[in-house]
Amino acid sequence: MSRACPRTETYIFIMSKTVSFETLVRPDTPNTYLVLPAGLNSTAEADKSSPVFGEPAEALYQRLKMLAGTKDGWTIAAQDDEKMQLEIVATTKLLKFKDDVSVRVCPSTDGTQTSELAVYSRSRLGKYDFKANQKRVHSLLSELKGNAAATA
Repeated sequence: MSRACPRTETYIFIMSKTVSFETLVRPDTPNTYLVLPAGLNSTAEADKSSPVFGEPAEALYQRLKMLAGTKDGWTIAAQDDEKMQLEIVATTKLLKFKDDVSVRVCPSTDGTQTSELAVYSRSRLGKYDFKANQKRVHSLLSELKGNAAATA
């Protein structure tokens, strides 16, 4: 009697519903952080404007996917390559809380080969995050800016 080997398959989950930055409604709790490009019309007020990256949106999106896929404690839960948007679960080191991070790469609207990011980081639990979401977003922006300089 022979045993069949179990099938091993890899699935890439492509999320059909991603966070809509244009119609975003933030909670009243201070446990979120939002960065928006200057040209993106949103119902939510940004905490900070996105820096401008000196590269086309497609190149920035590829670097973002690579960085998010290798970042300790981060898991890409879903991606929408057409929108150039990732949905990420970030697990905190000490208490293993799971937070959600949505990132969309936006091409420049002025015709130049530059791009910006829309980033929304939020805690699943608790009212206060002790600026964890702000630190996470600033770290991501800083790493992408640093990697751009290293690859240029």
